[in-house]
Amino acid sequence: MNENKTQASPFRVRKAAPADIPALMRLKRLLAEGENSLHAVRASAADWLRDGFGPLPGFCAFVAEADGAVVGMATCSRRIITGWNGPVIFLQDLFVEPAHRRRGIARTLTARVAALACELGSPIVELTVRSDNPAQAFYRNNGFEPLPHCLTYVLAGAELAALAARDKSSNNGQQTPAPTADPRSILALRLQA
Repeated sequence: MNENKTQASPFRVRKAAPADIPALMRLKRLLAEGENSLHAVRASAADWLRDGFGPLPGFCAFVAEADGAVVGMATCSRRIITGWNGPVIFLQDLFVEPAHRRRGIARTLTARVAALACELGSPIVELTVRSDNPAQAFYRNNGFEPLPHCLTYVLAGAELAALAARDKSSNNGQQTPAPTADPRSILALRLQA
C-alpha cells in the first residue's frame, strides 16, 4: 500500500439553498475562468436568489460538500419542448474544484440531476458542451450521447434588436430595445457545460 496516498474526505450532495449562493457564484466564476469566458458571467447574488430560489425559479442547483465546504455544483433547468408531454432537463453547469476531482463528485452530481429528470418525467437530460472541452469523455462514460446533427444558434445584440424591430404586432408599432449582450457572452454561457 502506498503510504504517501492521503485518504480522500467523504462528500455529500444536496439541493442548494439560498445560503449557498456565494459558493455557487464562486464555482461559476471558476468554471468561466477555465473556459476563458469570465466576461459572460454577469449575475449578481440578487439575480441568483431571484432566479434560483424565488417564487418562480428558473433553475435549480445541487452542491457537493466536503470538509464542510461546497466544492462542486450542478445547475439545471426545465425546458418545454412542444410535442412532448413533460419537461426536458437541461444541465447548465457541472463543476468540481480541481483539488476534489476524480473522487466521484461530478458523477454523483450528474446522477442527482438524472434522478430529478426521472422524478419530473423528463425523458432526457440535455447539455451543450464546447468542442474542446475534455469533459466530453466524462459525459460519454456516463451515458450521454452527442447529437452531431443538432447545432446551437444564438441571436443576440444588434442582430436581436434588428430582427425584433421587424415585428409590427407588438408595442403599438414602437420599437422595443433589445437587452444588451455580447453574443459571444451568451454563446460562452451555453457552451460551458
